[in-house]
Amino acid sequence: MQYLSRFGSCRVLVVGDIMLDEYVWGSVRRISPEAPVPVVAVRDDTHVLGGAANVAVNIAGLKAKSQLVGLIGNDVAGKDILRLLRKKGIGVSGIVAEPGRPTTRKTRVIAHNQQVVRVDREKKDPPCEKAREALLKNIALLVTEVDGVVLSDYRKGMLTQEIVREVIALAGRHGAFVAVDPKHPDFSFYSGCTIITPNKSEAETAMGGQDLCGDAAISKAGKALIKKARAAAILITRGEEGMSLIERGRTASFHVPALARQVFDVTGAGDTVIATLAVAMGAGVPVRDAALLANVAAGVVVGEVGTAPITIDKLRHALRQRLRDQDIATDEQAETAPGGIS
Repeated sequence: MQYLSRFGSCRVLVVGDIMLDEYVWGSVRRISPEAPVPVVAVRDDTHVLGGAANVAVNIAGLKAKSQLVGLIGNDVAGKDILRLLRKKGIGVSGIVAEPGRPTTRKTRVIAHNQQVVRVDREKKDPPCEKAREALLKNIALLVTEVDGVVLSDYRKGMLTQEIVREVIALAGRHGAFVAVDPKHPDFSFYSGCTIITPNKSEAETAMGGQDLCGDAAISKAGKALIKKARAAAILITRGEEGMSLIERGRTASFHVPALARQVFDVTGAGDTVIATLAVAMGAGVPVRDAALLANVAAGVVVGEVGTAPITIDKLRHALRQRLRDQDIATDEQAETAPGGIS
């Protein structure tokens, strides 16, 4: 718990694919006469920051200072993203609007709590030359002011090999760590990063499609992937099996069980994990304790419906609940032990 008081002094730069998640809410009472599809009567729509922007929201929710670098379009969705980021107190000076590029937007139509269809608007091409130069200039300026950088890769075109290499090189020169949420199947794409946080499926793909079952297989793969990424550590998220932290130079892996009592929605859980990990590392928390905090944060957000970012209050409450549960378990063990009260 004492670690949380340090979070306010942490500064994190997020570089990656910015998205807008749009939810269209309605109800279905009939099938269209034009085609065998439901007719959704819309009653509301909401906009939520997604992708790298959601990582920045999670960081801000933990009371750390957050800056964002990425691409948007010169369109209504792009302006909406800037408005929502400013409302959250997130720095937007590093964001570049590229003419002719649509803002990446995912529209989910939901009726009776079920997703009917998803519509994606995106362009996955690399940034144009002018946008690329502006992005690199912004990164070079902002990286001097932070404790760490998060590369949030959704493979929407923003994170080219050149930009990834430049971020890692600049961060190294200024003593900042680099945490990566990967989507590229070859982890050497992020060569030289500090820590990489794939989920189990991403780790399996990076291992050539191997089926990673059990702690031993995860540990072995983790060591191989650390070498491939030339990283100091890898944190593999494993859903209901928890997380596994493998560190360069340490023989034993650190396996953390999942904490969520009920899982309602895993949307954005990876964003929460890397955001919490980055804030903790930036605040000087040892990496194993940072992983524990990220695990607690993930347990909170998967218990909520929709993209629900972590906040310092939610994390503090979850930690207190965990301490209470541990005290109860300890008392129960004492009561049933020889000589205890039965």
